[in-house]
Amino acid sequence: MQLTDIHTHIAREDGNTAILNIGTDHPNGRLCSLGIHPWEITNRWEEDFKSIEQRATKKEVVAIGECGFDTPKSPATKEEQYTVFIKHIELSERLKKPLIIHLVKGADLLLKAAKEHPHNARWIIHGFRGKPQQAMQLLSAGMYISLGEKFNAETAKIIPLDRLFIESDESSVPLYDIYHRIAQAKEISIEELAAQITLNTKECGILGE
Repeated sequence: MQLTDIHTHIAREDGNTAILNIGTDHPNGRLCSLGIHPWEITNRWEEDFKSIEQRATKKEVVAIGECGFDTPKSPATKEEQYTVFIKHIELSERLKKPLIIHLVKGADLLLKAAKEHPHNARWIIHGFRGKPQQAMQLLSAGMYISLGEKFNAETAKIIPLDRLFIESDESSVPLYDIYHRIAQAKEISIEELAAQITLNTKECGILGE
């Protein structure tokens, strides 16, 4: 059974389908995502973004990000983070590739961006650890939610299967184990979960039919 890892920083050779986050690096043939992490926003972010724009057209770049908001850890102000995020939205829309979103204490900014910038590309909140109430708020705004090794079991229960993704991020835990735990939380088989995640990647335009 092949599993799909929507977001990882570790290039594994486990036979699963994985979207490798490479930041602003050069794509190297693997399925990957490109973007400026909110921790990495500097005074030369515009130059970095130009490089991303040039590389993001490559076929193996299947998503834009991770990008977004981290108000406790980002060296950038909220206003700067918002400006950089809008550039990622525009690139995502132009290339028709989904957006992988890093979100820590910035839901108000994210929802503001969603309201002010209508979009067709799918938005995926990666590594979500929040409570069901926040998950419902994001789901109501049309977003998808990706769960990783550390997740709120009650939140996992309320995420519709067709709005769910699974990831390993920086975890060394086998992807199968993460799937198994989320399947248990949702009281379904791992086979059903894996099949639906594959469908979701196709629906979002990450993988072809």
